[in-house]
This record gives sequence, C-alpha cells and structure tokens, in this order.
Amino acid sequence: MASSLVPEADRRLLLALLRTDIAVSGRALARMTGLSQPSAQRALVRLRDAGLVLTESAPPALLYRANRDHLALPAITELLHLNDRLRQQLAKKVTRWAIQPVSVVLYGSVAREEAGLESDVDLLVVRPDAVPPDDALWSEQLSSLSESLSRWTGRRASVVELSEAEAIRGLRRAESFVVAAADEGIGISGEALRALQGRRKR
Repeated sequence: MASSLVPEADRRLLLALLRTDIAVSGRALARMTGLSQPSAQRALVRLRDAGLVLTESAPPALLYRANRDHLALPAITELLHLNDRLRQQLAKKVTRWAIQPVSVVLYGSVAREEAGLESDVDLLVVRPDAVPPDDALWSEQLSSLSESLSRWTGRRASVVELSEAEAIRGLRRAESFVVAAADEGIGISGEALRALQGRRKR
C-alpha cells in the first residue's frame, strides 16, 4: 500500500537509512535493500533532490544519510509504515469478532508491497466448518471488514472466504491461489494456512 504513495526503491532506501546513524555508500545501500545499483542510484538522486537524503564526499565513493531535520520526514515515515498500520488495524478488528475465524491472511500485491494505485487489498478469511456460510453474524462480520478495508486504504477490498475444509483441500491439491496465500501472505489472525494442512485429511 505504501509503495503506491512512495516508490518502492525510495521506500526501501529511506527505511535502510533511517535504521542507521552513519553515512552509507550507494553500493552498500543497494546490497542492503536488494536493489540493483542503477535502481538504487536513481532513487538516491530523487531523495537527494527532495532534500530527504544528505550526501558526503568520500572519494571515490559518495556517502548518504537520512536528513532527519527535514520537516517532511515524520510524515513520510508514517507513509513508509502504512502496511504495518494496516495489519495492526485488521488484527484489532478481527480480534473483536464474536465468531473467530480459523485464519485471516493478507496476500497479493499489498502483502508483497508491490501495490499500484489500482491494486485491490486481497484478504483470505477461513471460516470454521461449524459455521454455515450463510450465518447472519458471520456475514455481517465479513461485510464490515470489507467496508473498513476500503475506508482505511481508499482501495477496493477483495475478501475471499473459504471454509476450513476448502482451505485444506486447496492446500493438498496445490491450488495456486491458496498456495500463494499460504507461502507469500501475511498472517493477520488465527493459524497459519500451512498449519491447517497437517491437521486432518479430507
């Protein structure tokens, strides 16, 4: 989600620089953030031009540090941590549910921090088998969660519901959507999807 407001390379570099008080070379920053050197260099130029990063000459290298005096830095730091805030809000809301889910997983581009402006917020909710799919309270919880997601993020919420048995079958059959949610998703509440796979067989 933050990547649609702050470019991903800029976000990674700023977070890396905010974690240290020493000046760091562009080459070292590229290694630290997993960016290619050209991508890191272009992002560092943008950040320098915006005044968010300061440079020091240390021939043959140029060293970079975060400009902690920049008035915009606190607000930008909040943007950098939007995904963390989203996960916290989701967990807080689900904790209050009268019918607790087996598992809630944030997956897709938002979880991978690759979301663009048009990306949905993808959420997988696993319903206990004992709860009917048309249970009024359960349905109200899902509807409220979807509405909250849209308000919090300004994006369309895509909430996919599976029963516990359906999630287990999806994992056993290596269905691409369930496997991707299990392997790349971020757990919000309940059990990890992979933990369900070994619980029982159907």
